[in-house]
Amino acid sequence: MRNASVIEFPKSQSVRKRLQDKAQEQKAVLVLSIASVLIMSVFLNQWLVQGPETLTTNGNRGVASIESAALAKDVKWEQDLAKKLASDKNAVAGSLAVAPTLRDELIFGYLEGRYGMKLAQGKIESLEFIDAQAGDQPMAISDKAEFLTKYSEAFGIGFDQVSLAQNSAEGPVYSLISESKEIVGRAHFVTDEHGRVSAINFTQ
Repeated sequence: MRNASVIEFPKSQSVRKRLQDKAQEQKAVLVLSIASVLIMSVFLNQWLVQGPETLTTNGNRGVASIESAALAKDVKWEQDLAKKLASDKNAVAGSLAVAPTLRDELIFGYLEGRYGMKLAQGKIESLEFIDAQAGDQPMAISDKAEFLTKYSEAFGIGFDQVSLAQNSAEGPVYSLISESKEIVGRAHFVTDEHGRVSAINFTQ
C-alpha cells in the first residue's frame, strides 16, 4: 500500500500542474482578447475623430487620392450620417473632440456628403458629385456667388469677392478676387441639363 501511494502522488501532482498551466493559458488568452478589444476601440475612436485630417496629410494630395469608386463603397451610409449631423450641429460639436472646421461644414453640412473633395497643397482643387447609385441627385446651388463667398476660407484660395466671368454651356465660371482686387483664381461650375451642380473645378 505504501508503494502504491508513492506512485499515485506524482501523478496527482502532474495532473494538478497541467490544470494550473491550462488555467494560466486561459487567463493569458482572456487578457490578450481584452487588450485587443481595447486597442481596436482606441484605434477606431481615433480614426473616427481624426480620419479626415490624417487623410489630408499624405503628400500634396490627401482625399485627392481617393477615387470616386472607392468613396462610393459605403456612400449611402456616409450620406445618411452627414444629413443627420447637418440637421443637428449642436450634436456634432458635442460629440467630436475637435470642433468641425468650415471645410467640414461645407463637405458634410451644406453638401451633405454628396461630393468628393480633391486637394492640392491644402487647397480644394475640385468638388465632384459621387454617383454611387444611392438615390441622391446633384445639388442645385441657386446662388453660386453667395455660396463661393460664404465658404471662401474653406477653399483655401484666399479671395474676398466673386464676379461672373462667363456663362458657358457647361456651366458658369466665376472669377475669385482678392482684397487687393486681383483675380486669384476661377471657379467653374459644371451643371447638368436641370442646372444641378455635378462638379466645381477651381483653377488659379
